[in-house]
Amino acid sequence: MNPIKIFLFVFLLIAGSQYGQAQQFYRFKADISVKDKLVDGTYRLTMGKVYYDKLYKKIVYKLNFPNIETMVIQDTTLFKIDKTNKLIESSRTFLIPDFTVFHLALTGKLSDYGLKAAANDRAIYKIGKVEKDEKGLTTTWVPAEKEFKKVFGDIKMLTINKKLDAMIFYNAKGKIVSRQFFKKYVNVKGVEFPTEVTMISYAEDGRVNTQLTTYKNVLIDQNNEDEIYRYRIPITKSVTAKK
Repeated sequence: MNPIKIFLFVFLLIAGSQYGQAQQFYRFKADISVKDKLVDGTYRLTMGKVYYDKLYKKIVYKLNFPNIETMVIQDTTLFKIDKTNKLIESSRTFLIPDFTVFHLALTGKLSDYGLKAAANDRAIYKIGKVEKDEKGLTTTWVPAEKEFKKVFGDIKMLTINKKLDAMIFYNAKGKIVSRQFFKKYVNVKGVEFPTEVTMISYAEDGRVNTQLTTYKNVLIDQNNEDEIYRYRIPITKSVTAKK
């Protein structure tokens, strides 16, 4: 299995433990800019606003650069809608709304990235080792059962002052497949959120992709713009989903 797919599959499994838990906060909105450094050395910049409501389980991106368009992630499908509100593309995605930095921050689970399973859930990961030094607390999470070790690798996590700072994901062979960094936290209504998130992905062929996501003007539990949080996907016969 491709290591990136393994990395995403881990979160799909863990995400099941997030359902049915009452939490205080439910909405997130922010200005967003995403800068990708592609494998050929070129850069791609995307800017706009992002909305997330854990009740509707949708991530809505209202983009204004480089194009004016809307992107909606619902279940395991990514929808792209143009500025005339026409559905222009739909495709499968491994990302699910429940298991994102938005959801984890709103539910107070960002500090361990949701790896700690609820009492009645089957744990995918367990704590293997904890080390403390002047940098902070480094926790190594290991697959909880022997059968999982055939597919999943360890995850190392650095927390500073109880805030998630960095993570390293390994595949089952012990090779690094991804690094993530969470910086410049803000506290909005009691929700701690990192406004600078960097993800570095390593492909099997040695290619590296770096993505820097920056958030500004974070709002928690906004009580208007309901039509965006609930965003209804337009239906057109001309669009077929990619498989």
